[in-house]
Amino acid sequence: MEKNINVLTIGQKSVKEIQSLTSRLQYGDSTTLGEAIGCTPDTAKKRFNRGNVDAYNALDRIISARENVVKDLKENN
Repeated sequence: MEKNINVLTIGQKSVKEIQSLTSRLQYGDSTTLGEAIGCTPDTAKKRFNRGNVDAYNALDRIISARENVVKDLKENN
């Protein structure tokens, strides 16, 4: 049986880093993730929860971009 490859097993992220990203999730992030990786929001969320590398990396970029936009808008007002 093939070993499950995810962000933990390949050593890309620690449990703490995954929990940090999960705590920053907001409404709509799963929908955006689904559009980004070409699946339904529910499937995207499940892939992320299983540690899928592509889903994790995409969601990290989505959340970081959202936070940066909010920060920039607050600074410019």
